[in-house]
Amino acid sequence: MGFAQLYYTSCEHGLSGYAGYQFNAATPGVDPRVLREVERFTVYEPPRSCPAERVDDHPVNLCYSPDVGGVPVLSRVVSSGDDPSGRPGNYFAHSLVAAGPKESGPLPAELWEADFWAEAPVEGPGPAELSELSETEVGPGPLDRERTDAWMRRWPPEVVARLLLAADDAVDGARPLVLVADSASVAHWVAALTHLLSPERARMLSFATYCANPDEAFVHVVGVPPGSDTALWKGRFTVHDPESGSVDGLPEPGTRAWAVADRLARLGTCRAAELWRRARPYASGREGPLADWRPVLAAAALLDECAPCGRDLRAVREWLPEAVGWLAQDDAAALVHRILDADAASFAGVADARDGAAGGPSGGPAGGTVSGPADGALVGAVDGSATRPSRGASGGMFAGSARGMPGRRREGVSAGAVPGGPSNGVRPWSGIPVEPVGPADTAGTPGTTGAAGAEGTAGTAGAAEPADTSLDHEALAGLQRVAHRLGGATGVVERLERVMVRRSLDDIAAGRPAPPVAPMRSESVRGAARDRVAALLDGRRGEVCPDRAVELLRWARAGGLVPPAASLERYGGDVIAPLLAGSRLPDPAIRTLMAAHPGMRRGAAAGLAELPRDRLAALAAGPAGALFADDRDGSSALLRELRLLGTDNRTDLPGLLSYVVSVRREGRTAEAPGLAEHDVDEDLLAGVWGPDHDARAVLLTLRVLRPGVLVAPDVGGWVAEAVTSPPEEGRERAWRELVDEVSRHWLRTRLPESGRRVVVEWSRVRPALVALRAAGDDRGPDRLGAVYGSVRDTHPVVEEVTRRLVVRMLLGWRRCASLAEALRDCPAEVFEAYCDAVSLRLAEERPDTATAALVYLTARHEALTGHGRSRYLDASVLSIAVAGWRRRHVARMRRQLPRESGGGFDEWAQRLRGPRGHGFFGLGPWTCGRRS
Repeated sequence: MGFAQLYYTSCEHGLSGYAGYQFNAATPGVDPRVLREVERFTVYEPPRSCPAERVDDHPVNLCYSPDVGGVPVLSRVVSSGDDPSGRPGNYFAHSLVAAGPKESGPLPAELWEADFWAEAPVEGPGPAELSELSETEVGPGPLDRERTDAWMRRWPPEVVARLLLAADDAVDGARPLVLVADSASVAHWVAALTHLLSPERARMLSFATYCANPDEAFVHVVGVPPGSDTALWKGRFTVHDPESGSVDGLPEPGTRAWAVADRLARLGTCRAAELWRRARPYASGREGPLADWRPVLAAAALLDECAPCGRDLRAVREWLPEAVGWLAQDDAAALVHRILDADAASFAGVADARDGAAGGPSGGPAGGTVSGPADGALVGAVDGSATRPSRGASGGMFAGSARGMPGRRREGVSAGAVPGGPSNGVRPWSGIPVEPVGPADTAGTPGTTGAAGAEGTAGTAGAAEPADTSLDHEALAGLQRVAHRLGGATGVVERLERVMVRRSLDDIAAGRPAPPVAPMRSESVRGAARDRVAALLDGRRGEVCPDRAVELLRWARAGGLVPPAASLERYGGDVIAPLLAGSRLPDPAIRTLMAAHPGMRRGAAAGLAELPRDRLAALAAGPAGALFADDRDGSSALLRELRLLGTDNRTDLPGLLSYVVSVRREGRTAEAPGLAEHDVDEDLLAGVWGPDHDARAVLLTLRVLRPGVLVAPDVGGWVAEAVTSPPEEGRERAWRELVDEVSRHWLRTRLPESGRRVVVEWSRVRPALVALRAAGDDRGPDRLGAVYGSVRDTHPVVEEVTRRLVVRMLLGWRRCASLAEALRDCPAEVFEAYCDAVSLRLAEERPDTATAALVYLTARHEALTGHGRSRYLDASVLSIAVAGWRRRHVARMRRQLPRESGGGFDEWAQRLRGPRGHGFFGLGPWTCGRRS
């Protein structure tokens, strides 16, 4: 598509139909809105410093904007003296209107002084139509790249770079750039700047080579004549006089943008075109300002240069995680390989410098060498040359051998190992084999230096750039994400992850935190790293102290490495167990390891199980035992059992016993070391109930022992002890319930013969006692014989409990006849027990006067008349007690006797207590129980 033409001036004949400023001629079809915008855009005012009649000395304004009424417009405006009416200040504007954005053809600034520009309007009456200019007709002027390259090299590269950045910033809305120079010089500057910018950015830069008032220009770069008063513009514009040779007044550049501008300024306009051409395949299409192109240009240079600078490497590796989404796979892989090449060379240089300082090769003791290519060099942390010093034995990265655990020595640990690092002859942590770099590792990285290589070297020679090209862990993690998106076809995943594993292990050994890492995908590296972690935990490379083990396992988990369970258990038993046994308060690192790794808990529990029982019990009740309190692995059953027994508040002893039994069963399933052979044994029962246990404790224990619980033989004797022992007074009910429970419990067959005998004999006595209780005192005497017969020749405890129960029932009888008959015919032991029970009741501070009255009447009942037991009840039970009573107690007893017995009681009491005043106990005559 071509360009529409517009002529604008003050004339007598034009498109408006009247004399004055108007479009003199135009290509048909231009939008009227565009015409209005072009009219405003091309306004021209001659400089005040130049006389109006010296038209040839007036500056030419070549002005361009990519958006004039929505379309790109390029105009050339020249002063034309007086208009047809004789007024001075007329001008002629020849404008080209493109149909849309142009991506090819000459740049707008290259059309300065081109041959196609018209110098005067169309003469003659009537409107004139102009034809479109084709792209071939719009040929460039003299400002090609060779000329602008020669032009810009007249100024220092720093001036060019700073002006380039000012123009680039103006495109994004920063202050416009005002150049104080003649219009030809401004045109050269604009052409040079657009030649340095990317093609897309160059066509976005609007400019005007001359404007009397920059506030009316509305462009990014505008020229003003030398000698102009610029003081009023400096607050709104970036004003610069190129002839000053100074950068004062130009904005300070950003680091990323400066790196691009400086390189472009040093390359020049000719070689900049080649740089942009080579960078295009690596661009996303969303790049705008120069800062956005920093990593793109660095990537283009990195693929061609043999010795990239550190800032290029940093820019590329920070950009790659995003750029891998649009880069070709081979290009992205080649960039990763080049970054790794530079990293390997950097570490090789560090190793060489260390060797020179030490007088021998690095990486091995006493002149030993470390084989492998440059990128296989180990970080100096492992051989004592790290920037961070290793810590000593008390808090170092390696602990001493197993402490406090005799007979436990780590295999492969040298006796002379230095705490804090590997001993002589022991390889460092990261001793993973390094494969030579193969063809896949260098794919896409040509070995010859191209044009860009020379350009890049020249472009950075003057910059103060450190030569550090080594990769830190954050950079490696970012490259790992890139490599994973590329897959394993290019070999980059395996190579990168080998470097990561080596570097990570060395840094962890040096006392640094675990570096970031994503799950590894190279199977060979995963296997080698997993074996290395296992070797470290096993102690084959020096004993790893807990704080280093925390970081090591944290890194392994992030990398998708699962250490062997055997290695974790060995570490727990050989390192953690001695530390727990030797300290009152576990180290925080040990707490972390124990919480995160069940294998270590298993190993530590096995190691602690070898301690003496009393020491282990004290340890389990303290902070060390708390590490196992919430464990659900049966291997720590012994520690959990001892902790439960040592710390329980004893409010629910059956629940405690049941829980300990469940813990033992878990431990037996897991074959926990040191655990008792049975789920329940006498030691456990003593630990729960104490050394002395009663029938109640045994009863609750039997209710806990469900079928299937593995019971030790001594438990039967423990139960039988309570069954065959007489209960304390008042606790006969618990004993009876216990015997009843044993009689139907599955454990009854495990009891010794004495216990089984009690159970059998009680089963015969119990029905007779039940019948006696049911008979009451009406028919009770008839049932007593059966009770006495059933208890004859039984176990003493059965006799004792039966006697207590019979006495208790007799104490509840209230019929004198039945009680007298029962006391007359009962065995002597029952009678004595009854008398003792009555004596206790009558000896209380508030004596049982009702029982006293009943015994008084029973002793005088006809069933006991003349019987010795009657006299014993009166003399040895009642008399002794009543003699010491207060008067009110005697009076209360008197009131509970029948009326007909009152006189006899008065005489009996008078004889017993003696004369104590007038009348009954000094209260006057007694009549019907009331005083007269």
